[in-house]
Amino acid sequence: MFEVGKNYEFHMIEGGSETVFQGVIESYEHPLIKLKDSKPVTIQIAGSMVTEDVTTRSYPGQIINVTSTQFISAVRKD
Repeated sequence: MFEVGKNYEFHMIEGGSETVFQGVIESYEHPLIKLKDSKPVTIQIAGSMVTEDVTTRSYPGQIINVTSTQFISAVRKD
């Protein structure tokens, strides 16, 4: 389902709000995805009307469980 070395846009629930961020797949063994270390990226909290909710975060080697209730979706970005 996921391709190693490809960039994806992830939608997840963090702290009760939907967040969006991008990451490159380092490894994938269902149900776990390991992302490559990333430089700080800007994420936007979906559904927010206030621009202060846009923050910058880095995800060093983040591991995502695609069967988790916090995982919403991932779309490949070319």
